[in-house]
Amino acid sequence: MYRVAVIKGDGIGIEVTNAAMEVMRAVTDKIDFVEFEGGIELFKKFGVPIRERDLEEIKKMDAVLFGATSTPFNVPNYKSLILTLRKELNLYANLRIIPDLWRDREIYIVRENSEGLYSGEYEANNSRVVDFRVITREGAEKIARFAIELAKDRNFKEITFVHKANVLRGDRFFRKIVLSLAEREGIKVNEKIVDSFTIELVRKPWQHKVILSENLFGDILSDLASIHAKSIGVIPSGNYGEEIALFEPIHGSAPDIAGKGIVNPIGAVLSGAMLLDYLGLDGWIIWNAVKNYVKKGNLTPDLGGNAMTVDVVNGIISEIDDQEIDPIEWDELWVDEIRINTIPTLFRK
Repeated sequence: MYRVAVIKGDGIGIEVTNAAMEVMRAVTDKIDFVEFEGGIELFKKFGVPIRERDLEEIKKMDAVLFGATSTPFNVPNYKSLILTLRKELNLYANLRIIPDLWRDREIYIVRENSEGLYSGEYEANNSRVVDFRVITREGAEKIARFAIELAKDRNFKEITFVHKANVLRGDRFFRKIVLSLAEREGIKVNEKIVDSFTIELVRKPWQHKVILSENLFGDILSDLASIHAKSIGVIPSGNYGEEIALFEPIHGSAPDIAGKGIVNPIGAVLSGAMLLDYLGLDGWIIWNAVKNYVKKGNLTPDLGGNAMTVDVVNGIISEIDDQEIDPIEWDELWVDEIRINTIPTLFRK
């Protein structure tokens, strides 16, 4: 039995996390979900986004399922819960999968998760604030190796490395490390300058299979790429460390639609699929079920439909129930000559 920490958060985070757990339970009975509080409401009570004793318990878990939380910029001393978790759990790599669920194709965006401008290091006085963009050799090597191994596992011959090395010294340093590691592993590096690459990402997105970038650039690029998934509500992500991983949809808490029953749960459901893959528990079943479901067209308002959240969840579970699974090792299962597991073996626990 695997123990998975669950932090639902607030807003639609509660709804989508419940949806993900329901779908995961339809696939496996090998997970014990353990819920923890965290976010702005907890901060209002205790002055921290998550309690220290809960953090210590979470570190003992096999994985984390995270919903969404609000991060108001006007609350003094409040630090984002997800940034806190990434730091405390040493989650150095962020993998966001941009899926075209209708045409069975994906873009993998690999983002350094612990450094850059999100390092939290700064200096401030009454006349000046400086946020430090930190790039270390250790951090650059780890994320470069992550992207390269992902490409190799997917049988891709190259990665797209997005940077601003023509201006930023940190990116020149990062670039040398990426190029050196890629050459050693026999992977071609397709270099792109971040500002011009945004145009290319809009116009010709699917020619880039694995995109590697530092923290801030990766954050922006993955949100931009969401237009190709038709909604940010369908995009899952994983945050990987050496001991544990955390999985979450990339959307926010969306309080304007919370509680209305119309939120798209697919991003959270696919994040649950990534979590199952990480634990070796057949997340591909969920991926197949979601793809089969969306092609039938009963979708939530963000995708142009009128379906309620519960309709989507029930529809996906129905597709899971309809699947006929051969009793063979799932790593070797192929459908229409496309390998159906979508997360490489490297990133499983």
